[in-house]
Amino acid sequence: MKNNLDEAIVGIIDLGYVGLSLFEAFFKSLRVTGFDIESDRVAELSRSNNNRSLIFTDDTKKMAEADFIIICVPTLVTKSR
Repeated sequence: MKNNLDEAIVGIIDLGYVGLSLFEAFFKSLRVTGFDIESDRVAELSRSNNNRSLIFTDDTKKMAEADFIIICVPTLVTKSR
């Protein structure tokens, strides 16, 4: 883990509704790596990314570089909520 928080990398697993929102909140002040198993989603997000501090990946090995990892799980919504 990095001694200086400014150099820390936050890893976010799953770039759905919650994960992408967290990704956007953290990237304002930290380096962020976002992971998703859907390669098409990763490719789409990568194409629109011009910031080198932001990484989108479907490679689990890339997540090993993160100092902190946040796992976002799907929220199941039913008729009864």
